[in-house]
Amino acid sequence: MLYFGSSNEPMQPDKRSIPMTTAAIVMSVIAVSTVCCVYISFICGILGIIFALLSRGGETTMSSGARTALTVSVTAIVLTILLFAGSLLTLIMQYGSIEEFWKAYMELVDMYGSGYESMYP
Repeated sequence: MLYFGSSNEPMQPDKRSIPMTTAAIVMSVIAVSTVCCVYISFICGILGIIFALLSRGGETTMSSGARTALTVSVTAIVLTILLFAGSLLTLIMQYGSIEEFWKAYMELVDMYGSGYESMYP
């Protein structure tokens, strides 16, 4: 007697990696939560993408958690790039160029000092 959905073939074990999926989820959450910290977010987003792709194991499809982590990681990287580009564009619009910003920054440093010399005479 055969039941619905059963067959005479033995079931193949799932080759997907649950620890890699968990690592991908953790890295994607860190990437999204640190979007304002460009380097950390970018590195964690890339690691989230790598772990999500590696979580497939020998299977052709990813688990739903890995797909979600992949989507969140890509979104975090895109948001990081947009935030960085927007900051750079705002800086250029405000000062005219990077060199002008650097001059204004150095004037402020000269005017207020580096801080430690004035604290400890």
